[in-house]
Amino acid sequence: MEDDKDSCEMLVLIVRRLYPELVTYCAGDGKTGWELFRQHAPQIVITDLSMPEMDGLQLAIMIRSQQPRTKLIALSADLERAVQQRTGHETLVFDHFLAKPFHFKALMAVIDEPGPA
Repeated sequence: MEDDKDSCEMLVLIVRRLYPELVTYCAGDGKTGWELFRQHAPQIVITDLSMPEMDGLQLAIMIRSQQPRTKLIALSADLERAVQQRTGHETLVFDHFLAKPFHFKALMAVIDEPGPA
C-alpha cells in the first residue's frame, strides 16, 4: 500500500517482473489496503507507514490480528522520524522496515527471507 499512485504502480511493476509467480495488488490508502487484504489474504504486504484513511501501523495491526504469518514490510520516507514516533507496537507488528528511497536489492532480500515456521 502506497499513497503515491505512481510509486505504488512502479513498485507493483517491479515486483511483478522480479517475482512473476506473485499476485500483486496496489492500494492508495490503508482502508482500501485492508479491503484488498480481506479479499485476497496475501502472504506479503508492503505498506507505507504514512497513508490516508488508515496509516500503515493501523493496517498492520489489523492484518496481524487476522493472519499472524503474513510478512509485513513497512516503508517510510522519513524512517528516522517514524522510529522516533514509534509507540512500541511497530516492532511487534512489522517484520521489516525500509527507508525510502530504498534499493530493490534490499526489498528482494526481505521478500526472499523465509517467513515464520
